[in-house]
Amino acid sequence: MKKFYYLVLTPESLIASHLDPFDFGNYLSVGTQKRTRGQNIFFEIDPDKMKNLPHEYIDKQLIPYPNGEPKRSVFFSIYRALESTPLSALKNLYLSTDDGKVLELVSSDYEEIESDEIHLYQQFNPITTRVASKLLPHEFIAFLTDTKKPVSTPKIFFAELLLNELAIDPYASLNNLPYPNPDHLRDCLVKLNETKGRLTKTVLRFMPGDLNYRTLKTGFFVGKKERYLFYPFPSVKDLESKHYSWWRSALTRHF
Repeated sequence: MKKFYYLVLTPESLIASHLDPFDFGNYLSVGTQKRTRGQNIFFEIDPDKMKNLPHEYIDKQLIPYPNGEPKRSVFFSIYRALESTPLSALKNLYLSTDDGKVLELVSSDYEEIESDEIHLYQQFNPITTRVASKLLPHEFIAFLTDTKKPVSTPKIFFAELLLNELAIDPYASLNNLPYPNPDHLRDCLVKLNETKGRLTKTVLRFMPGDLNYRTLKTGFFVGKKERYLFYPFPSVKDLESKHYSWWRSALTRHF
C-alpha cells in the first residue's frame, strides 16, 4: 500500500499512514466508529525532503491489518515536529471539520499590501496565543523567529483572522464577529493603537477549543525569518460554489 506522511498541528505530531489526505482527515476527526468528533489541521509532507526519518521503525509498524485494512496512523514524532520539518517538505495543507469533511489548500504567493490596519493572528504552533499586531504577516514571522531575541521561536504556524472594520477603527461595531469577550478584544486594539512603538498585543493567551473557520481572513502562514509559505483560504463565494459540503459543515457545530 502507498505510504503518506503528515505533519499534524492539532496536536503537533508526525504521522505515517496508508490513508490519503481526505481519508486521513476524516479518520482524525471522527475515528473509525464515528464516535468521536474534533477539528484537525495538517500538512502532507514529502518524506524525501525530511532528515533522519526512522524508516526502519515506520516500515515495521506501517503494515496493513490482518484483514487487509490499511494502517491508519503510525506516530513517529510528538515533540518539536514543526521545527524539525523543512519548509521545502511541506506540501498541501488540509482543514478538517469536526464531522470529518476535509478542505485542501494549496500554497501560493502572498500579496503584501502596506496599510495602517491592525491584524489579528491565531498562532497554532509552537504556542496557541492570539495576537493583535501592526505587523504584516511576513513581518510578524520575522519578528517572532528572530532567535537573537530572548522571546522567539525557530518556526511558526498561524492564521490571519477577520477584524472587519475594527482593523481600522477599534471603536467600530463588531457586527457578526463571533469572538469571545468582545470588549476585551476592543480594549486590546485600542491599547495597541495608542501605544507608540508597540507592535503586538496579546488578546488570548491560549486558543480556546477549535478554530471557527468562518473567522479566517487571508489564510495560513508557516515560516521562519525571511522564508515563509502562504496557504490562502477561499472566498465565501468560492466556498459556497466549489466547497459547499465542507463550508456547510464548517458553519455547523456537531457536538
